Order: sequence, then structure tokens, then C-alpha cells
Amino acid sequence: MTTSCNFIKFFALIIIALAFQISGKAQTESIGEGMSPGLMTDGYMINGKGDTISGKLRWTLKYVENNPVEIKFTGENGMSGNFTAGEIRGFGFVRKEWMNNDPVPVVTGFEEYVSVPSFKKNVPVFMHRLLSGRITVYQNRSAIGTNTLVVKTESRIDGIGFSWVSGEGLSIGPTYKTSSRIIEIRTKYSSYYLSINGAPYIKVEKDNYDGLFINLFSGCKAIDDEIAKNPDLRKFNNFMILAEIYNEECK
Repeated sequence: MTTSCNFIKFFALIIIALAFQISGKAQTESIGEGMSPGLMTDGYMINGKGDTISGKLRWTLKYVENNPVEIKFTGENGMSGNFTAGEIRGFGFVRKEWMNNDPVPVVTGFEEYVSVPSFKKNVPVFMHRLLSGRITVYQNRSAIGTNTLVVKTESRIDGIGFSWVSGEGLSIGPTYKTSSRIIEIRTKYSSYYLSINGAPYIKVEKDNYDGLFINLFSGCKAIDDEIAKNPDLRKFNNFMILAEIYNEECK
């Protein structure tokens, strides 16, 4: 009997040790852009009145058209519970990444989600907002990893009012700058959802991009001048760079 009990205890210790290893790994693995943080993480929620409340949150892994529709939130003000895209305006959380052989995560900024109607069913969902301005761009989570048609962004573009250098980033004017890493993340998708001046959003992809181009970037001489100097800016693989330039140059 004693031998049997000792074996059971030993087996239980192994199970516990494995559980800690799995848990530790889950907490230290980097999570891709547009993916659930899994564990509760620092962030904020924008309630139905438009108030921003700091706290901790995670997705509840409920989806419509591959977009999250509910979060679990614990606010610093004591508010807590599950909140759907039909109840709140949006949320954001701190994106962290772990480098190789480094137990301390690197904070790469906030990842923002807003409540909008889903593309097909027209029901409230949370969409990851990649860019905000006259052109607001949302991530199409269904296009993650499907960018076989997208040509790699040019390594260097010297414009009139901007410069793009792979490894350094996008600089517009004397003060505006976006890191190379963020630009490369934003340009890896085969399609996007976007809204122009607050209008209902549309889906943009390589096949329809040329036909939509004039409507997207019309009325801005600065963009016309930039494209005249660098015709490759008109290509779909440079869409996110051009959209950011447009938002800054054509406010």
C-alpha cells in the first residue's frame, strides 16, 4: 500500500510540474498581432458613454466572422464583468513580446479595437484598428497569413514629404514617425477593411485596389506629387504606407 501511495504522489508531482511548465510557456510566448492575449493583461475599455476605464482584460474567445465580440474586464474603479461589442465602444490592451532568452517582455504599444458592424451579418463586433484618420483601416483577421499575392514592401522610398527605410521606419515631415516593425506588420495582409471620412467601411484587396484608388486618395495634391516622384507608391503592397502619408499630408 505504501509503495502504491508513493507512486501516486510521484505521478501527481510530475503532472503539477508539467502544468507549471505549460503555464509558464503560455505566459511568455509572444502573441501575434490581432490575436487574443489569452491571460488578463493591462488595458482599457471605452464604455457606452465614451468614458475610458483602465483595468485588465482578455477576450472570451467568442467570435462573429472571425472577430471577437466579447471581453472579460476588471476595472481599476471596481467595475468588472463580460462586455460585448453591442454594449461598449471599444477596448485596447498592452501588446508585449518576449525576446529569445530574455524573461522580461518588451512593451510594443497598445493594440486598439473598436465596435463596428460585421462585414456580412451587420452585427456588432470588435475590429482591430490599424490606422486612424481620414482613412481609417481595420485589420481583416481572416487575411492573416494569406498574403501570398502581396509583394514585399520596397526597402527604401525617398519622397518629397516623407521617407521610408526598412529597418528604420516611416518619417513624415519633421516630427511624425512610425517604426519599421509596425509598418511591416501592417503591410502583411492580403486585404483590409477601411472607412473614408467616417463612411461605412469597405473591403480592399489586391484585385479591387486599382478600381478604388482614385476614390481613396483623391483631392490631395501632396499625394499626386508623391506618386509622380515614386510611381511604385501606387502598388497595393504600399497601401498602408500611402494611407499613413495621406492621413498626415491631407488633414
